[in-house]
Amino acid sequence: MSFFDRLLIDRKRYPNASTLWEKLLFRIWRKPTAVWRPLPDFIIIGVQKGGTSSLFRYLAQHPQLSMAWRKQVHFFDRFWRKGELWYRACFDFPTKGKKVGEATPYYFFHPHVPARVKQLLPEAKLILMLRDPVDRAYSHYCMKRDQGLEPEADFERALELEEERTAAEWERMLREPDYYSLACRRFSYFRRSCYAEQLDRWLAHFDKEQILIVQSERFFEQPVKELDRVCDFLEVERFRPPDLRAFNSREYAPLSPQLRRRLEKRFAESAGAAGAGGPRVDTRGYYARGY
Repeated sequence: MSFFDRLLIDRKRYPNASTLWEKLLFRIWRKPTAVWRPLPDFIIIGVQKGGTSSLFRYLAQHPQLSMAWRKQVHFFDRFWRKGELWYRACFDFPTKGKKVGEATPYYFFHPHVPARVKQLLPEAKLILMLRDPVDRAYSHYCMKRDQGLEPEADFERALELEEERTAAEWERMLREPDYYSLACRRFSYFRRSCYAEQLDRWLAHFDKEQILIVQSERFFEQPVKELDRVCDFLEVERFRPPDLRAFNSREYAPLSPQLRRRLEKRFAESAGAAGAGGPRVDTRGYYARGY
């Protein structure tokens, strides 16, 4: 994003980007006072294009909750080496009776994040929103097209290119924990919708009682009911946000039925190949079997 884009951000294309002024305030005020700021009690860990922007903004309206200064602080994936004080700078000063949270949906996908969260926040509660994997992958692709980051005009062709674009990058991420891959973040349309593999990594470090799974479609069909589940999980009073709009939603051409069927079959095969004995995801990718 250019200098001038940072001054006048297109919130439709970049809904979570920080302005230059917000970054300056972070450096001159938040960082010097970080030692007095709290660590979070809960994190919305994913998934991208699963409704996390809406949930983040709903919870930010709750009188018993305090959310990070912005959505997607990316501490546990991109800024881990900056240390705990940098992370504390992302939160407001503690207020008695308020629980603190953040939302970075890339956390669910990144291979090293579960261990890092466990190291710093072993008692944290984790919220995971899961969307139909085909819809999530296609929405991810459309967003990157809107942002000018995906040059391929055909979704099916972009899926064919995914392995070529990301395989070596993924292996390097596994070998080098501090390596940050833009290609994996941008172009892992299919892999980021393979939920079983990702959930395995989180359950290797956290008890299942620490993770609340929310079905994205149900969340938008019955926002009040699903928000009650979230509040109960966080052990705060149930509430009704004054603004229940869907945030960061986009309009795009429908996916062809033929491609949808092929992708549904591919996701089902991927979930089945994840191995026996661990958590599984159904063919629509909503809930973990045996979770």
